[in-house]
Amino acid sequence: MDVVLRIMRPVWLSLPEVSLFLGGLFWVISLTQVVFHTTHGQVSGFWVLVTGWMGFALFQFAWYSNLLALLGVLLMYRRPNVAMGLAVAGVLLAGQAFWFDDIPGQETSMHVLRLGMGFWLWYASIVLVTLGVIFGSAEDKVSGEP
Repeated sequence: MDVVLRIMRPVWLSLPEVSLFLGGLFWVISLTQVVFHTTHGQVSGFWVLVTGWMGFALFQFAWYSNLLALLGVLLMYRRPNVAMGLAVAGVLLAGQAFWFDDIPGQETSMHVLRLGMGFWLWYASIVLVTLGVIFGSAEDKVSGEP
């Protein structure tokens, strides 16, 4: 069985690397998609990326899971336990986005009617990056090996 797995999976491609790649790809694609369908129209992923950092004023912290996932990837090989903790905390923090009911505006707030494809791609990207960090941190990387 071990021989079959080696034949099917290329040596240069590991499951954590695929997970990290797909997570990054989904994240980038989510920026081009509709994240929320609201009473005032659609909200795109790029708009959420640009304005989401202001959510701390409204106790909406899901945007910060992007930073936790990025820190997890950056620390994955140097500080694996810290990286795993940050990535898992990012997934938990991203879960707060399911509670969004209103997006505040200057004159009136926009009520969220349903979640769009961009939201699901974003959430999947956070989960995939977290899985890549968890399983990638466990791999031993020896310099000189492909």
